[in-house]
Amino acid sequence: MKLLFLGASSFTGYHFVKKISETNQYKIYCTLTKNLNQYDSIRLRRIKSLNKKKNIFFIRNIKFGDKKFMHLIKKNSFNILCMHHAETLNYNDDKKFNFKKSIKKNVKNINNVFQILNKKTRIMISNTIFQEIKSKNYTPVNNYGKSKSITYEKIKEVCAKFNLKYKSIFITNPWGIYEEKKLNYYLIKNWLQNKEAVVNYPKYVRDNIHIDKLTKNYIKMIFSKSKKINYFPSGYCSLNEEFINALKKKFEKYFHKKVYIRYNYNLKHTQPMIRINSKNLRKKILIKENLNSYFKYYKKLINKF
Repeated sequence: MKLLFLGASSFTGYHFVKKISETNQYKIYCTLTKNLNQYDSIRLRRIKSLNKKKNIFFIRNIKFGDKKFMHLIKKNSFNILCMHHAETLNYNDDKKFNFKKSIKKNVKNINNVFQILNKKTRIMISNTIFQEIKSKNYTPVNNYGKSKSITYEKIKEVCAKFNLKYKSIFITNPWGIYEEKKLNYYLIKNWLQNKEAVVNYPKYVRDNIHIDKLTKNYIKMIFSKSKKINYFPSGYCSLNEEFINALKKKFEKYFHKKVYIRYNYNLKHTQPMIRINSKNLRKKILIKENLNSYFKYYKKLINKF
């Protein structure tokens, strides 16, 4: 069987593709929007790691909806199409994020693409907790969230038009090895360098899901034969402050050192206070995952600089 995956160089995409390959159920074709020599840093490391797998094949310099992409799906009969791609440049800055361009790139020529897909091809769509979710009364957080909302609606519309089956997963705040330089990177880097970490918005309620748990849910969705369409995997639903304190305890135990955090409670919030997949909010959390490999990864990574 054949699976086409868009977005394999991303943090979550890397882990999803890696786990799918380990099932030995599919030949996995992964698209790259650029040539390999145009990638660097963490994305290049992810690609090189996946490229070692015998059942993973990279197709370079190809974009959703372009001529090369159309030729690919005409030539191959894919059992599954994983639409994990999205325009994310400056996704967290409404002034810099190109809203119109993002939608155009996300669904370029989608009618033509879906028209020539094998009618038995199943579509797997990756969404974000920060887009519109009507069942939760969530509105888009920013322009990136709006673009993801419009993208999802368009995909659903075209799936219905061509009678294609689809499922979708709403991703919250994933964390783990090979993650981007976000909150956990900032915290751990400062702690390893014996610096105090300053955290804004400690009272935001977020759903921090370990990448292994998220990946298991993604694999479950792919292999599921149920009629369920939308999947909402959940991790640690708590105040940012509570999750960070739990991570701090794990760090201190592993490295046998005391670290420090300063929380900034005085900033006016710019995002919704609560954005989670679960209905359950925990006042106290204890991280269950073994984080030895996670901390080893960071120790090696930070020592390079």
